[in-house]
Amino acid sequence: MSTISKRPSRVFAMQLLYAMQITAGTPGECLLGVLESQPIHDDMKKYGMSLVDLVLEHREKLLEIMDELSHSWKTDRMPILDKMILEVALVEFLYKKDTPAKVIIQEAVQIANKFSTDDSARFINGLLDSYAKSNKMILDQNSGQE
Repeated sequence: MSTISKRPSRVFAMQLLYAMQITAGTPGECLLGVLESQPIHDDMKKYGMSLVDLVLEHREKLLEIMDELSHSWKTDRMPILDKMILEVALVEFLYKKDTPAKVIIQEAVQIANKFSTDDSARFINGLLDSYAKSNKMILDQNSGQE
């Protein structure tokens, strides 16, 4: 059985969220520009839009989680793209149960490597790994517990 990568959907969601953030636009106002810069298959767009909708619906909760995870590094100090990548990954953790946590983390790290700062991938990996372990989504190798 082959699986299709959802990375284009995740990148699309991150780009749409970013466009909305920097323009203060709605998804509808920003969608065309994102699609023109990065064409995407309809199935991938549908999944990406579902991620965007979930982020918008649960943004306050997502920001609280990010603030808790990052301790002294509050979300208003994070690069905007890092926040978008984290929001997309967190909504997949919380509301899309069909993708393993390790895959979500790996995808977020690879997207950060491509689109964000030199330190972003390590930062995002640390936060998502901590969240997944504390919520028993992945095995904590140090404690021997899931």
